Amino acid sequence: MAETSKTVANALQILSCFSREQSVLTASELSRRLRLPRTNVIRLLATLETFRLIERDRDGTGLRVGIRAFEIGTLFLAANPLSSLLMDALDRLVERTQCTAYLAVLDRDDVVILTYREGTLPVRFIWQPGDRLPCATTSLGKAILMHMSEAEIDGHVGKGKLRGLTPRSLRTRQELDKDLASARQRSWGLAREESHAGLTAVGSAILNATNRPIAAISISFLDYPPDAERLAGFATIVQEAARDVSEKIREYSNYGSNVARKAMSYRPRAGRLASRRHGGPSALPPKLRKA
Repeated sequence: MAETSKTVANALQILSCFSREQSVLTASELSRRLRLPRTNVIRLLATLETFRLIERDRDGTGLRVGIRAFEIGTLFLAANPLSSLLMDALDRLVERTQCTAYLAVLDRDDVVILTYREGTLPVRFIWQPGDRLPCATTSLGKAILMHMSEAEIDGHVGKGKLRGLTPRSLRTRQELDKDLASARQRSWGLAREESHAGLTAVGSAILNATNRPIAAISISFLDYPPDAERLAGFATIVQEAARDVSEKIREYSNYGSNVARKAMSYRPRAGRLASRRHGGPSALPPKLRKA
């Protein structure tokens, strides 16, 4: 790797060290984490700070992600010609169900929350934009996976043990395959207390012009006491919203490449469980809000 490429890679590694649970880090902490000389880290930090990709904390010793990094991140949706359509779909879901609505894409064996619209129910859970959840624990992930072949699913989750978040999370590929078979019969994904205790979610995939899943939308709510009729009604509403967006997307054949080309093109070797660090945002509980 060329020296300039190493420098860029090290700078990007610094940015990757910041997370929701560790939003402020010092130069010494970054040096230890990346196993780089502190002087090298300080020079990289100075450059990142100049471009406002990082900024100093109030006490001047810690560093956090800067405003320019936030602005660049927002372009992921802003550059999409149909982002307003997706936002409108989430707004309509909240209006019709009062539940919190989400938009997410698949990245390796995770779903990444792109944005959400908060519901109006008295008690509601909130996953934040940027949060990553094991795809097999969410209705979003299942809604996408159900449109994939066995080989494609292998590429995302492997054939072995699955990562989970609660005692009710699916733990084996066999359990996931059985769940996806039911999802295909229903035509929508379901997750019951698999990402958080008490939380039920229904999701449906957004399909591009070739019927490939490029994203998913969902709503989450407390299904207690369990109400099968309400669940089916919510699922129908989510399906209708996803179908409406998908039909409009077919008018823009290049939309899939704009939304999630990188996320959906990841294909590790078959049978290999995609690696990831533990303890990241996906290990955190969602924010619980009470009206």
